[in-house]
Amino acid sequence: MEFLSAARSFFELQWSKVLDMFDNDEKSVFVIGTSMVLFLSFCAINSFFMVLDLSGKPKFLHRYKIQKDKNIPVDASRYIQCCRVSLTNELLSCLMIWLLYPIMRESGMSCQNRLPPIWRLPIDFYAFLIVVEIMFYYSHRFFHLPWIYKYIHKKHHEWIAPISLAASYAHPVEHLVSNFFPLIVGPILMGSHLSIVWIWLAMSQISTCLNHSDYHFPFQSSPQFHDYHHIKFNECYGVTGWLDNFHKTSVQFKESIYCKRHVTFYGLTPITERFPSKHKKEN
Repeated sequence: MEFLSAARSFFELQWSKVLDMFDNDEKSVFVIGTSMVLFLSFCAINSFFMVLDLSGKPKFLHRYKIQKDKNIPVDASRYIQCCRVSLTNELLSCLMIWLLYPIMRESGMSCQNRLPPIWRLPIDFYAFLIVVEIMFYYSHRFFHLPWIYKYIHKKHHEWIAPISLAASYAHPVEHLVSNFFPLIVGPILMGSHLSIVWIWLAMSQISTCLNHSDYHFPFQSSPQFHDYHHIKFNECYGVTGWLDNFHKTSVQFKESIYCKRHVTFYGLTPITERFPSKHKKEN
């Protein structure tokens, strides 16, 4: 108990320092602070992949590529276009944070000095995940309807073999409906403390970029599920797989080698060598 009390005091001290950075101005913490978390976490993870995607180096990491014959290296002009669209969408998310500030405050979200009890973190995260799965799955399937696909979602699927930066490469309508709102609606519904929300947003940004990276590294949460969606288009619409199981939109995936590889692995042996395919193009 003494350890937990000391840990809580330590983190509350760090949070107080964060509030001091914004002169304890609540609106600045909510709007500027949250925008910084969103934007900087996106840029941080993509800084690593930018070097790998544009230079194709270090070559030893190619062992962990999912679609091994694609985008090594990425065409520079195509990458710049992706960067322009993705960063514009990330700035759009920051604008939405500013517009949603009154709603966030009205919902009970706070940034007070006293941090919430530790048990709120897993409860809030589980609620966030349910909201994301529901909102992302159904909006994603909606954007795959033929009459709207060519106008909205087709842009994102220009990347059959995706790159991390392409996580936000989308029509602005899709970015808001399928990317931004699923992340922020959960915290609003739960009235979460901003410290929990920042952890959630940073982890979500990093996870989404990893799921689009087309690399499956050791210790990494598997990106095989969403990568399969980019390959096949008509399966694996969700994030967790819960609703895909319910609606039977992952039947082909479960019968494929990609499903066997859809695990977190530990060690340097690539997942493609742990679960080799009989078909060369799947290796």
